[in-house]
Amino acid sequence: MSLTSKMNTRIAYMGGAAQESRMNEGKLISLKRALLYSYQAQTAILEDEREFKCLINHDKLKEDYDDKIISIPYADVCLNADDPTEIQDIGMKVGDVFTWKETDTHWIVIQEILEENAYFRATIRKAEDTIVIDGKSYYGYLGKWSHDALWHTKKLNSWSEMGYEVVLYIKRDESTEGYFERFKKVTINGRLYEVQMVNDVTSDTLLIVYLKETFINEFDTEPETVTPEPEPTEPTLDPYIEGPDSVYPFDKKEYTIHNAANGIWLLSNNKATISSQNNTVVNITVVTAKSGSIDLIYKVENEEIVRKTITINSL
Repeated sequence: MSLTSKMNTRIAYMGGAAQESRMNEGKLISLKRALLYSYQAQTAILEDEREFKCLINHDKLKEDYDDKIISIPYADVCLNADDPTEIQDIGMKVGDVFTWKETDTHWIVIQEILEENAYFRATIRKAEDTIVIDGKSYYGYLGKWSHDALWHTKKLNSWSEMGYEVVLYIKRDESTEGYFERFKKVTINGRLYEVQMVNDVTSDTLLIVYLKETFINEFDTEPETVTPEPEPTEPTLDPYIEGPDSVYPFDKKEYTIHNAANGIWLLSNNKATISSQNNTVVNITVVTAKSGSIDLIYKVENEEIVRKTITINSL
């Protein structure tokens, strides 16, 4: 073999005649070595149960989300395949959800780093929220969009509107694309939200859904035709609020309404605030350092149903 033939063979092995091709091949070789020896080497379980080695590096860790960077070849050996030497296309893309095997956590690919040509590199976000669509469970990221609480005060009463707004990142397919419509009410993790906007333009494989906290209104839907049941023989129970009768300054307490529903919570003064609420449970935080009292009120259709007086003890 001539010297020229040897050089051409070596160049072809290193990626080809183009300098950029050889650079990409060199980066891919470095990645595959890191998959064997790097501390960041991990295992990704795809939705079809195939397992591949990858690198997962730290990116951003915030109170509302956990972002990392994944690096994985476009094609590699499958760890749980019948033939451990066969090279398979991995096909990871934006919107895909995979399981990080070593931590047993779920992650969604939210943005590909397009300047990387040697292998697939993207930002991933921890996806621990589930929603069932057409009988199938989808993992997604549900995080804060904005939380501008709308507080109102009238005489001695103060209350807040449901203003917690969140954004949902979820895989885009036929089921999810047809499920989310503006003003539709959806349940995620046991909470009810109303769809405000669906971003289906940014990505062909990822949906970004903006949601707002809401509550169930039994008058929104038409009543079903059912066979009349006999009148109950047991007496109707009076509504009451379950929770501590006394608290201390800066306490955080939870209260629950019984024998009533579809109402809102109010406080009689500003010695405490409502930190969160739904139509049955409220969490309040005492914000005064002085002793006194405050009334917790539950209203349905602007009619007071029950009132509980809570004593604020001195420190």
